[in-house]
Amino acid sequence: MFQWRVILLAVLAVLLLVAGLVALILPDSYEGKALYEFDKQHTFRLLDAIALALLVLGCAAAWIAGIVWSRRMHGS
Repeated sequence: MFQWRVILLAVLAVLLLVAGLVALILPDSYEGKALYEFDKQHTFRLLDAIALALLVLGCAAAWIAGIVWSRRMHGS
């Protein structure tokens, strides 16, 4: 039983999560302007905010894929 919605949501979730993690590991020179500076060594930058959004969207897509799969398998 192929369920294309579940497969597409799972692929989307993986891509979003990988993109978010890649955005987090980039060096400071690529991260853009500082949005918030905690201290001299810790700064929250624009790319950190984008990475956070990508990770949240990836988690949401994975969660929705699980819900769709569960409803299709259990019929409720």
